[in-house]
Amino acid sequence: MEMPTVSKEMARLTELFAGTWRGEETLFPSEWDPVGGPATGTWTVRAAVDGFALLVDYDEERDGKLVYRGHGVHGWDAREGAFFAYWFDNVGVMQKAGNRATLDGDRYTYTELSDQGQSRFTYEWHEGVFTFAIDRSADGKDWKPMHHGRYRQI
Repeated sequence: MEMPTVSKEMARLTELFAGTWRGEETLFPSEWDPVGGPATGTWTVRAAVDGFALLVDYDEERDGKLVYRGHGVHGWDAREGAFFAYWFDNVGVMQKAGNRATLDGDRYTYTELSDQGQSRFTYEWHEGVFTFAIDRSADGKDWKPMHHGRYRQI
């Protein structure tokens, strides 16, 4: 039996995202954080299962204290012809299924649907800088910023 090989799509996402990234963030007032404010984020991203998935560990600090942790799994599904993104965190909301994601050039995006509305996640890489944004919408039309960050590889 011939073993599968890592897709060019997965190899490209790994090339963009793998490593440790640290930077400053702005958290906008939301139902999760009524005040908002500055934070520092650290992303540690590595290939797993022979390159077929990326594991993402994220830590957010505010005022020198670790306040949020998340763990993501991103992978390419060749049958579906799409990426799928999964996220777990210390808020305790259990994701029921992966979110279909797209990689267009150096921009990776997906939208998560929940009882509270929609969250759009946007990752972009440009000239050694990684930016990340979460924007929220109750109706999928009027989007408001929730989290914006800018990171450099360390």
